[in-house]
Amino acid sequence: MESVRMSRWAKATVAVVAAALTLGLTACGSSSDDADAGGEPVTIAHARGSTTVPGTPKRIVTLGNQWLDTTLALGVTPVGYVDNIAATTKSTPPWAPKTLDAAKALNTIGNIAEQVAALEPDLILADPFVADQKTYDELSKVAPTLPALDKNTVTPWQDLVSALGKVLHKPDAAKKVIADVDQKIEAIAQANPGLKGKTFASTWLASAAQLMVLTDPNDGSSRLFAKLGMCIPKDLTELPGNQGGRVALSPERVDKLTADLLLAGYSPGLDEKYRQLPGYGDLPAVRKGSVVFLTTQEISAINQPTALSVPYILNKLEPAFAAAAK
Repeated sequence: MESVRMSRWAKATVAVVAAALTLGLTACGSSSDDADAGGEPVTIAHARGSTTVPGTPKRIVTLGNQWLDTTLALGVTPVGYVDNIAATTKSTPPWAPKTLDAAKALNTIGNIAEQVAALEPDLILADPFVADQKTYDELSKVAPTLPALDKNTVTPWQDLVSALGKVLHKPDAAKKVIADVDQKIEAIAQANPGLKGKTFASTWLASAAQLMVLTDPNDGSSRLFAKLGMCIPKDLTELPGNQGGRVALSPERVDKLTADLLLAGYSPGLDEKYRQLPGYGDLPAVRKGSVVFLTTQEISAINQPTALSVPYILNKLEPAFAAAAK
């Protein structure tokens, strides 16, 4: 098996804006759904076909932030993991629970497939930027593997929770995780009814010369805002050059950001550069006071939404939501 080297993990930076246990420790977590420790085989359809998982997995390896957070949200600690947000920003995301301290962080520079095999997993979960066909085939030889559930760049986090809930024989726990997050979103919608019909722009100043902009209303990262009745303005959805639901916009074209709410993500040290972009001061969101500046980790919570990152980022966005709703 060939190495899955850092170049593959570097792609996660775009998907993101797009972050010790001994090897013998088993996954933890329990609920009433786990009464049958064996469990019937479960087949999950996904972007690369389908995978049948026999019994209830006890040793799970997660490769990528979305599947990692999904596993943790369901009360299970993986035996090994890669958190691409942590790898990109060199620090653990603030929404990660303390239970993650008990898991083994894999070395993204080394041979990932070999490291995964050494953990003797009975289930592997791999985010899209990891599980291209070749890597998926390699990992599937080690243990049943679930990649992205569909062809989209970002899988809706609700779909991941539902699928893993079935595999773990925790359907009730999965429904509760989804319901709890939806309740937080609904509370914001009720507190800010003026958001309905408003627009949002999700951006990331990747470098002084490149502004990444979300343009796909069907992207998994758009679902949160759609639930609030918001949409991406036409100025952005009609931009050419769409790659993975995003467009690399020249900073000189910041005037295209005509949304009521502006999510201004930035690479380290570029927040002031963002404020200095030509025309920034004239943007509707700036005049309304509905701009929120987000670190790479924080914009990742939006670009790669999970059952853990969404509640965290909602707290950060609430003041901007209130301003945008006016």
